[in-house]
Amino acid sequence: MRTTEERLRDMRDAIDAAFRHLPSGRSDFEADEVVRFFLLKQVEIIGEAAFKISKDFKTAHSEIPWRKIEGTRHILVHDYFDVNWDTLWDIVTLHLEPLRKQVDDLLERLGAG
Repeated sequence: MRTTEERLRDMRDAIDAAFRHLPSGRSDFEADEVVRFFLLKQVEIIGEAAFKISKDFKTAHSEIPWRKIEGTRHILVHDYFDVNWDTLWDIVTLHLEPLRKQVDDLLERLGAG
């Protein structure tokens, strides 16, 4: 079983992977199916890692939008046939950077940065 620190690192690693392959603009995102699905997978990984973190930890660190992260993963995995690419674009361009900072902060507080 993976530890909380490992799960947080999984989240951080998926965010970093998304950033390494983030297209330079929306039109490039729309034109590249492989990149879109790669980014989708990274967001799924982030959500799965978040889902596996204990409820107690999530309650103690409510500054992270755990439910939104988990809910997004649920939609992407179970409603895969109806992915909203606008939402995915917003997630990777607007929400991953602040989440990366929050995850880094948690890892630092845990002494696992």
